[in-house]
Amino acid sequence: MSTRDATIAIIAHRDDMFSGQPRLVRLLIPRWEEMGLRVTVVTDPASACEADVAFLHVSLSLVPDAYSELAARFPRTVNGSVRDIRRRAFSRLLVDQEGPDPGRVIVKTDWNSGGWRELRGEILASTVGRWARPLQPTGRPWRWVSRLEAARPWSRRRALPVDAYPVFPSREAVPEGVWKNPNLVVERFVAEREGPLYVCRHWLFLGDREATRRTVSPDPTVKFRGAMENTAGRVPEELRRVREELGFDYGKFDYGIVDGEVVLYDVNRTPGASADARVHAETVAALSEGILEFLPSRS
Repeated sequence: MSTRDATIAIIAHRDDMFSGQPRLVRLLIPRWEEMGLRVTVVTDPASACEADVAFLHVSLSLVPDAYSELAARFPRTVNGSVRDIRRRAFSRLLVDQEGPDPGRVIVKTDWNSGGWRELRGEILASTVGRWARPLQPTGRPWRWVSRLEAARPWSRRRALPVDAYPVFPSREAVPEGVWKNPNLVVERFVAEREGPLYVCRHWLFLGDREATRRTVSPDPTVKFRGAMENTAGRVPEELRRVREELGFDYGKFDYGIVDGEVVLYDVNRTPGASADARVHAETVAALSEGILEFLPSRS
């Protein structure tokens, strides 16, 4: 089989709004098509589809069984074994209510992306969700939901603003309700600094291809704002071991290096992207041919 005969089936959740959300894989698709590959997107887990390789791209921390079962029907699946990326599944920074003093701590959701994708799915599956389903996640009803969540007591909060995870000076300062909430976790706050700025490093990869980037911000919770810098840094072997342990074929690891310690902040198997595709041109060029590793033939 030649590359030109191969088909990739991208499996996305029906509520992901895959065609409307900026995702790195959407920028890879045109490059794959230029390489002669055919790409189809599947959002119905009951759909029958033939492809040489599946690309599991469900933007939930825990992949639903129906989508995992769909992925298993294909000869090979990118990220087929990465079902659970909840923070408790990978974080080495978790703090209990008892134990040695961890210093400064940060409160996050166990779920990725502040828990908003899971909360949105829960709402759309409810009776109220019948009218909310056609609406965009940035519409007025979702801003209303955001305000309601912010007003909930800590013990019942299901989601947090992804760009403002709260940082506390000590474990004792964490509200009691946080410890009682299974949706939330407490981690040691270990930040890489560059003068007054906070630094987050990014390792992006697909198969044997990779790219390293970094983001610098004045805010403790460093989030991408279109200022990601290309770097030529060596990827720490500790991260490569974690990638192998978790079974990642494609994704992005966020990390820092603090006093010689490699600190893993986040793992993501559905990396996002800026609305300006030019920001990611070098990343796309670096990663695109990584898909060849998963095809039946690399001829």
